Amino acid sequence: MQTNKGFTLIELLVVIAIIGILASIVLVSFPTASKKANDARIISSMNQVRILMISHYVENNSFSTFSIVTPYFPAELGPIVADITAKSVAPTIVRNTGNTAACVHVKLNANPTYSYCIDSAGTAGKALTTSIVAACIAATPVCGTVITG
Repeated sequence: MQTNKGFTLIELLVVIAIIGILASIVLVSFPTASKKANDARIISSMNQVRILMISHYVENNSFSTFSIVTPYFPAELGPIVADITAKSVAPTIVRNTGNTAACVHVKLNANPTYSYCIDSAGTAGKALTTSIVAACIAATPVCGTVITG
């Protein structure tokens, strides 16, 4: 009596098809995951900018010398802004006339219609880019209504 050991061609094709379907699901979701990871890095860096911004104001009682473009002031901003720019675009800072209030915002990657914003009042979060830009250029630059996190 002879027993067949092994798999039939149909069984092998079914296994290959299942592996192909699983691989396509992973490959489709990968770009979105990398954009979300970049956004998480941007948000972390922007929170570091917020800490430096507030400490700069405490030391100088003004935002006039706070700079997120070369020359960076304080100098610790250089690597942080470079990291943000590498993951998205350069952040934008807006100050009021008396340099007593400021906000910084940058576009996010996962959904480009959203930006992340920090301001001198301590607000931080994401919102539609158009609403952040409108609030940031007001007489007292603030982030406006944001979704925290």
